[in-house]
Amino acid sequence: MMQQLRSVSMVLAFIIGGVFHEQLAPFTGLLPFGIAIMLSITFIGLDVRQLKPVRMHLWLLLAIQATGLFFWGIARAAGYPIMAESLYYCAAAPIASASPIIVNLLRGNVEFSTTAMVLSQVVFALVTPFFLPLVVSGADMSYSEISLTVAWQIFTVLGIPAIVALALRLAHPACRAWAAKLKDVSLGIWVMNLVVISASGVQRIIAGGYSLHEMWPLMLGAAVVCLFGFTAGYRLGYPNLKRECSQGLGQKNTVLTLYMASQSYASPLAYIGPVFYVFCHNTANAIQLALADSEKRKSRG
Repeated sequence: MMQQLRSVSMVLAFIIGGVFHEQLAPFTGLLPFGIAIMLSITFIGLDVRQLKPVRMHLWLLLAIQATGLFFWGIARAAGYPIMAESLYYCAAAPIASASPIIVNLLRGNVEFSTTAMVLSQVVFALVTPFFLPLVVSGADMSYSEISLTVAWQIFTVLGIPAIVALALRLAHPACRAWAAKLKDVSLGIWVMNLVVISASGVQRIIAGGYSLHEMWPLMLGAAVVCLFGFTAGYRLGYPNLKRECSQGLGQKNTVLTLYMASQSYASPLAYIGPVFYVFCHNTANAIQLALADSEKRKSRG
């Protein structure tokens, strides 16, 4: 039910943001605060005792970065720098906080997925300031300027929430129960973030005068990255962690990805890839859940 609600809310958020882009685009400056609050709620509810890294986590984290660099390199070598940037946003993003929820519905190892999700945020924060300046195309900024800007933005939306959550847990251990009580608040903030991100993206696309002919290759590329992520992850985790690794390589923190892709140093057109990726990975989740439900009914019969 929650996944269906998220999917419907996602569609409505993009529609509202697209229709009222002129009125909502000025609120882009509030995105870091929305993302930080949402992640703070997630971090507060984490049970640190369940975070148990194993060797497969290392392979999964390496696979995420390798996938991002692989698709970027292929498109870049083919002479499509904006496509390369767009595919990197799709592939190298950290694992979504909803991944453990989906894995639980798929009757998988929630402990593994939760650990992978947290570690992927850490890796993303550490490597992105070094990789992203090489990925963006046409930015009127030096490598060091982009690197420092990205590092500060990531610290704002990932580092500060982690510090706040840790401080609250130390000062008031009972606050861990707040995450469950604030899940609807977190969903609401997630929707508002998508509305603003959609408005900002549409505004930039209109300002750039991009046509559907220019956008559809990026949409197709996002679909390819999504399909590759879910299937390669399934193969990587076979036989015991196939669903967990499939989610790890396919289910992305799209709000964070879209936030990075909507910055001034990013190519406006490259934003289209991660936007369409939202649709792709939610579709993949719906298919996985439907197949799992079908298997469950067959086992009962």
